[in-house]
Amino acid sequence: MTEKAVIRRLLPRRAANALFQEGIDTVELIKQRYPEGLLKVPGIGIVSFRAVEAAFFPGQKFDPTPRKYKRSPCASMLSEELSKHLHKTTPEILASRFPQETQAL
Repeated sequence: MTEKAVIRRLLPRRAANALFQEGIDTVELIKQRYPEGLLKVPGIGIVSFRAVEAAFFPGQKFDPTPRKYKRSPCASMLSEELSKHLHKTTPEILASRFPQETQAL
């Protein structure tokens, strides 16, 4: 079985085709481009990226969130100051309505 056939077998068609169109047709090239290079491939979104990751990098999970979106010390101080002026149940209400957004906080 060729490497291209292995890639086709392990990945969804859309992900495999996106890789092949960029000339990424061996497992070695996939490993060389992981992670940032794969995220730049047209047609590779987060779902396709996770499929590649599951197939060729089991147990690894790259976080593509840019650093500027991660919580800064300044944001922590601001949220502490704001929380002094909120009703005590407001943070719980927000956390229940937006669990993924508030999980990182």
